[in-house]
Amino acid sequence: MLNAKRYLLLLILLFIPIVLSGCNQKNQLLILNWGEYINEDAVALFEDMYNVQVTISYADSNELFYSKLKSGTTAYDLILPSDYMIEKMYLKGLLQEIDYAKLSNYDPINNNYLQGLTSIMDSMMPETANYYVPYFWGTFGLMYNKRVEGLKEALETYQWNAYFEPSLRPSGTRTGMYDTPQYAFAAAMLYQDLDPNDISQQNIELASQILKDANFSVWADDQLKKSIAANNLDLAFVWTGDFLDMLYVDLGDGVAYDDVNYDIFVPDRTIAFVDAFVIPHNARHVDLAHEFINFFLDPEIAYMNASVVGYATPLQNSYDMIVNYVGDDQWLNDWARAYLEYYEDTPDFEGTPLESLDQAVVSQLTLMVNNVKTGS
Repeated sequence: MLNAKRYLLLLILLFIPIVLSGCNQKNQLLILNWGEYINEDAVALFEDMYNVQVTISYADSNELFYSKLKSGTTAYDLILPSDYMIEKMYLKGLLQEIDYAKLSNYDPINNNYLQGLTSIMDSMMPETANYYVPYFWGTFGLMYNKRVEGLKEALETYQWNAYFEPSLRPSGTRTGMYDTPQYAFAAAMLYQDLDPNDISQQNIELASQILKDANFSVWADDQLKKSIAANNLDLAFVWTGDFLDMLYVDLGDGVAYDDVNYDIFVPDRTIAFVDAFVIPHNARHVDLAHEFINFFLDPEIAYMNASVVGYATPLQNSYDMIVNYVGDDQWLNDWARAYLEYYEDTPDFEGTPLESLDQAVVSQLTLMVNNVKTGS
């Protein structure tokens, strides 16, 4: 993606006074994050500024975030879960409040969050408001094969209906579903214009019939986007950020924007999420954790971080830096275009975060999806 090193000299010069006044003893900051979800150059800058070693461990699901925090085996200083898991961690007493007095870059007026993000935050449990700071946010969409004539138009005209109803899209379209039961259920509910978090027995039965009738060719996760790019699949439900990750790699490899053979359509109503910094109740380096959060609230750093992550920056100032680029750098022009197309800053955005589920409900959805896949 973007070569962030072009910004390092400026940033280092800006931070020299802080570096020189840093502590002499090297501390260690322990972070639990998703894989490939941070700019390592930005982390290195933080380490130099604060004479600290940042150690990042990884988890591939919110449930694993929770189990690692709950076990207490490692006293993480920062964790980056999603909205519904933040609520669960709060209710279980596993988080401590953010001290906004320690966040000089937190400025709701001059360094505010994007409108799409605030609509997601407004839907979250009000009691959690002081327990997290947004890191990235994003949506789900319908990724499609541009080689299939008429598919783009079908999606724009019929949205979710074109995904679930073969008669509304080109004949022979090969479709795939994200192989996570809650996501599959949510997609079926959105198709019916129902609440994706209303998991009643009636809605489970309805989703089961919808998913059976859809007759998806493939159930997978990351393989979906790769299959569409390789012309082995035509339409699938995927993370918008995963699509953009692939797009940015292709653009960085010199593929012209309009020559990319895949795209994504984000329906008017879809699933949305926010991943955020939280400080665990047993964190050992609380002040340093606040410094790290504050560092990534700096618009320059957030811009630098967004250059290697496909999801949307939370900060309006960083967003404006991306979309208002004027110059001859083709990658930066393409980056601006992608943000404007897929992360439009609008108050009309309708993204619904998923809620935390009890294990019994997860088991019900898993059984339902397994029955669909096996034809039971």
